[in-house]
Order: sequence, then C-alpha cells, then structure tokens
Amino acid sequence: MLFLVNGVAFGSWLPRLPEIRDHAGLDITTIGLVLTTSGVGGLVGSASSGALVGRWGPRRAAIWPAVLLTVLLPFIGVAPRAAILASIIAVAAIADSVADVGMNALAVRAQLARGQSIFTRLHGLWSLGSLGGGAIATAAASARVPLPLHLGAVAAACIGAIAWASTTLPDTEGTPRSRPRIRLALSVGALGGGVALVEGIPHDWGTIFLTDVAGVSATSAGTAFIALSGGMLVGRLLGDRVVDRFGIHPSMYGGLAVVAASLIALVTTDSHAVALGAFGVWGLGVAVVFPLLYRLAGSHRGFSEGTGLAALTLGSRVGFMAGPAAVAAVTEATSLPVGILVVVGVALVGTVVGVFTSLRDGETAETA
Repeated sequence: MLFLVNGVAFGSWLPRLPEIRDHAGLDITTIGLVLTTSGVGGLVGSASSGALVGRWGPRRAAIWPAVLLTVLLPFIGVAPRAAILASIIAVAAIADSVADVGMNALAVRAQLARGQSIFTRLHGLWSLGSLGGGAIATAAASARVPLPLHLGAVAAACIGAIAWASTTLPDTEGTPRSRPRIRLALSVGALGGGVALVEGIPHDWGTIFLTDVAGVSATSAGTAFIALSGGMLVGRLLGDRVVDRFGIHPSMYGGLAVVAASLIALVTTDSHAVALGAFGVWGLGVAVVFPLLYRLAGSHRGFSEGTGLAALTLGSRVGFMAGPAAVAAVTEATSLPVGILVVVGVALVGTVVGVFTSLRDGETAETA
C-alpha cells in the first residue's frame, strides 16, 4: 500500500504543472529553477535517509515522511510565489526520499520473512499508482476541477490509505549503526547512477526520438512514454515469478541483455512501429533491475539497515539528473541515436561490472 500511495502522490501534481505555473505567475526559466529544487531536495533526503532509518526504524521512516509528503500536496496547488513553491517542493522531495528508503527497508524485512521474491511487484504497485495518479490528474484538469480541491482530495485519500497500512505493519526498532564502508557505498551509489541512466534516458528522450528520428507528429510522440511505461509495469508485476525461478543475478543480467537488444533495435531504425516495440521491450527488460538492486543493497551485510539503500537512491538521483545533459552533450557532436547509444551503452556495461564486483552472490543476507 505504501508503494501504491507514493506513486499516486508522485503522479498527481506533475500533469497539472502548467496550472501550478500560471497560479504562481512563473516564466519558463523560473519554473525550471523551481523544479530543480526537487532534485536538490531528493539528494538531501537520500543522504540523510540511512541515518534516519537506523535511528527511527524502517516503519516510522516509511510512514511519517509519507504523511508529510501527502499533506504538502494541496499546498503545491496554492503556492502564490516561486520561493514558496520551491520550498514546498524541496521539502516534499526530502520526505519522498526518506519514505522511499524506509519502505524499501520494510520490504527487505518482508522479503526475508516470506522467502519469496516480492520486490518487483511492490515497485510495480508504485508504477501503477503513478499512472493512476496521472490519469486522475489529467481527468481533473479536463473537468476543470480546482487544483486545491483535486490535490486536497488526493491527499485525504492517501493519508487514509497510509493510516490503514500503518495498522498492518509490524513495529520495527532502529538498528545499531556499524562503521560505514565508504568504498562499498560509493560503488553502490555509482551503480544506482548507472541504472538511473538506463531507466531514465528513454523516458527523457523517447518523445523527441519519435519526432526527430522517426518523423512522428508531436501529438503522437507520447506513445513512446506509453509503450515504455506499459512494458515496465508488466515486467514489474510479473517479474517476481522470473526471480523465484531463475534467481536474482540471472534475472538482472537477463533484463539488462533485453535492454541492450532493444537499444540496438531503437538506434538503428527510423520506423515508428519498430521504435514503439523497442521502447516496450526496453521497459520490460529494465523493469526488474531497480527493484532487484534495492533488494541486494538493502540486504547487503556490509551495510547497516537503510545505509545501502540510501547510497543506491542518492546515486540514482544524481544519475536521473545527469542523464539528459549527458545525452545532449554527445548528441551535439553526433546525432540523437548515437547519443542514446553511447550513454546507455556505457551505463549498461558499468551496471553489469558493478553488480558483479559490488553485489556478488554470498555478500547479502539472503540467497535466491
């Protein structure tokens, strides 16, 4: 439930960003700076989340920041000035980052207790919530539902869901902090950054690829996002069966191989249909990678509870922020297909090497 609620909260305000911008009277440069505070807040939250999980325990670290995040939603819709909107978004991003690590730490405990893979389904619920939140927001905007009413209703529903979820979660205490392993944390952070490139770049550049390379009209360019998100949702909802049958590492390497094949298919075509198929298969392949990295980092014996997850999320947020600029830099000197190929290709190789060297079998508190 916490994963679903977090996804709904994420997807509920971004589709109404033009209205939020107009209400606060922002120009394009200012709204860009305001949105940047989300990334900065995410970095701050990720950096502090490991210590907070260790101090509070994963249950409280998952629930209370989630409550704060949902309480802030209606205020995004009524912020009158850029500084106020930026402050709200930054605090919400901090809360979201801590809640992210907390609920994944809870998932690690549940995973160990059940003895069956649950991580891809949980992340699939996040994807489902995000799509659902976005669909509701789009419908609300079309029906001209006032922003405060829409976001207030979403916040009330989310808080109710969190309250119900809190009654089903066992109490968890904080755990003793062990001496941090800096080199391991840096390796896991870099791994998170690499996977963020693999997952984030098709989201960032998919629509532009369709218009600039495949010659698709702007009105149809969104089909790239639909294909990618649809493939990812299916992969996450069904991925646990694959993991239980083949194991963590074979499933992850298999997913990365599928991404590599779809990458080659994408950058060697100018066909809309082939590109859509490549995006769909890309989503299917990458679907299991982040959930399994969360599972491995969260159960690694070299980390205190939450610390490995914090390192992974911190690195991934850096990767998501750096991805668009990295592709743009290569594209300026070559072309968009080459830019995507080079950046994602390097990230794929780095991810395989990173998993093999930093998160090998035998170094986690579980086996699969």
